[in-house]
Amino acid sequence: MTWQLILGLTIPSLVVLLAVFLMFRLYFQHQTQLRVLDSKREKVQITLPLRLQAFERLTLLCERIALPDLVLRLKTPGTSASALSAALLLAVQQEYEHNLTQQLYISEELWSILIAAKDKTMDLIAIAAHGLPPDASSDDYANQLMSMISAENTLPSQIAKRAIKTESSLWL
Repeated sequence: MTWQLILGLTIPSLVVLLAVFLMFRLYFQHQTQLRVLDSKREKVQITLPLRLQAFERLTLLCERIALPDLVLRLKTPGTSASALSAALLLAVQQEYEHNLTQQLYISEELWSILIAAKDKTMDLIAIAAHGLPPDASSDDYANQLMSMISAENTLPSQIAKRAIKTESSLWL
């Protein structure tokens, strides 16, 4: 009879203890998940302005390496085609280097697109210089470059800007 009494008291106590243990375990798991979500939310609140600023700066990079604007900004009367070509290449490279740190805030895919846009822009600048005589003026070079640009369906900087807009829309 004593064994029955002991088992009668022990089994319900163990069931209650197990139920309390499971409830506490579930409660602590839930609290941990809430802390993780709060941490992620706080992280997004801190990094979102930095990401948006990176998107703005990279959009400005695309505007500054857009060939029509670049030619207008750097072409001066009386310079040679080779001098203008060198100035354009230098400007594109400097703009790119000035924005290298922005890759921390964007995806690798977008950064690859921006590198491709820079490289394609530099290729167009170099290719336009190859077909000109050594004594060509900056006007001749600019005309050659503009005719090449008009033959392109879409400028590399425009493709990069579309990619920036697409990725930035994911964060807004």
